[in-house]
Amino acid sequence: MIMALFAVLFSALPAVSLARDPQDITDWYVKDFQSTIIVNKDSSLLVEEKITADCGNLPDKHGIFRVLPLQVRAGAKKIKTPVELVGITDFEGNKLPYSTAIDRFNNTVTWKIGDPNKTVNGENYYQITYIVKNAIRFENSGFDELYWNLIGNFWNIDIDKYSVDINFPEEVGQDNAQTDYYTGLFGSTGKEGANYQWKSANILNFSSERGLKVGEGITASITFPKNIFTPYQPGFFELYGNYLWLPVPIFFFILCSYLWSKYGKDPKMDKAITPEFEIPENLTPLEMGPLIKNGDIADQFISAAIVDLAVKKYIVIEQIDRAWYLGGKDFKLSKIKPEEEFSALNFPEKDLAEKIFGGKKEVFLSSLKKKFYRDLPVVQKTAVKNLVSKGLILAKGRMLRTVFFVSAGFLFSAALFLAIFFLSIPAGISLGLSAIIFICFGAVMPRRTPKGAELNWRIKGFEMYMKKAETFRQQFNEKENIFEKFLPYAMVFGITKLWIKKMEEIYGKEYFQSYHAAWFAGAPAGSFDADSFFSQINSLSSNIASSIGTSSGAGGSGASGGGGGGGGGGGW
Repeated sequence: MIMALFAVLFSALPAVSLARDPQDITDWYVKDFQSTIIVNKDSSLLVEEKITADCGNLPDKHGIFRVLPLQVRAGAKKIKTPVELVGITDFEGNKLPYSTAIDRFNNTVTWKIGDPNKTVNGENYYQITYIVKNAIRFENSGFDELYWNLIGNFWNIDIDKYSVDINFPEEVGQDNAQTDYYTGLFGSTGKEGANYQWKSANILNFSSERGLKVGEGITASITFPKNIFTPYQPGFFELYGNYLWLPVPIFFFILCSYLWSKYGKDPKMDKAITPEFEIPENLTPLEMGPLIKNGDIADQFISAAIVDLAVKKYIVIEQIDRAWYLGGKDFKLSKIKPEEEFSALNFPEKDLAEKIFGGKKEVFLSSLKKKFYRDLPVVQKTAVKNLVSKGLILAKGRMLRTVFFVSAGFLFSAALFLAIFFLSIPAGISLGLSAIIFICFGAVMPRRTPKGAELNWRIKGFEMYMKKAETFRQQFNEKENIFEKFLPYAMVFGITKLWIKKMEEIYGKEYFQSYHAAWFAGAPAGSFDADSFFSQINSLSSNIASSIGTSSGAGGSGASGGGGGGGGGGGW
């Protein structure tokens, strides 16, 4: 009789885990895991976990971390289970330091508890309180269900003992609820090592008969009559948040359209383009090119400006044929006018000459490859400032262009960030389209003034004149040195080969038999050949572009273990 009584009393006691010998502790382990889950009628859970974790006397230990899923699978369906942290304290209610990390690829939230600058040892006590929404499943037509992973199968440390109380509303109890559970590794359907009992009419307890090894867990399935719980109601932003991104590109399009119409749209020119027989307003290539391109400097503008300096006899260009192991073909630029005469150049040309020569009398193009790209923004800034000072473009339009491009870069970065880390494809597409809108409008900024628009119209007439040279033979015959004088502008317009060919057609091969370009030591002398000369000029232009052009980049250019809940954790 006495032995039977002892047996009954012993079986009624909770499972006890023997304390580990400190010498046997090789990592954190959970000595006791006590959890209370309050099931609310709105399908949410209020969860309080009291975790006693022990790291013995191991060095460099700081705390534990807890991982929870934010989404579960029901077949092929993904169900969001939003988690809201209430607090992290010790068992006495004292707040503990922690950090939060959300993994959008795996849809988890991690709370890393502890101070990285403080080490701990022995037993430590962590109380984690949080709310989980959308925990009740309503898919079955005959019943509703709480299918919940009570501990989590993804702890990387052992759990010696656990006990979980599930508090249901008074409408759910042992009289109308069916209970099942599964223990072991993920996917296991076993029931070893755990038991359950109704502690009262509506409090269900699960407890351990043995500890949980790494990767093991326990999942409970409790079914009950329908119409007790109400389905989770997503908030406004959960339901319609993605749609709120749709107006963003429209807003930016309207904003950019307004700013462009005010600071970027050129005055309307309602007249046909007519030939212009002289360089309009005697613009230099570093003035004409940026005016055409709304303040930009293209590679051919730099090439044209250097050739223009040579044609005006400020410098001479000489082709140097080196051995292949010395880099092959190169070009030498040499000053042939006194330094003081360079002051007659306009500001962009002076800046260009100063940046190229740097106080020297001669330089090789190859020596500029690794340094001039840093100076190019200065030349561009001076060229734009020059156009603004002449009243040809609006300064504010240029400033807005920079703002547009910077905004586009920011929006592209934000789009990638939202799409990759938050898996928000609508947000990514919306911000990506907005960035494209900024780039498109930025490309047509800034606005030319009425004077600038008129001059740009005349430049188009000058280009027409050069493209249809054979139509205007009389005008050519009335001018001297027109071939060399206009050659830099042919480079600006990108019609160098066409210009050389037309000059040969107009003046005839006989004229060029004695022609020699004094400014270009690589030009053929005494027997001009259009194709050969173009090849020389093209080679020069290509070398200049590769040495000092914008192409250098200057200026900037993711069973057991089923159900919701669970997750895992570990120590650190």
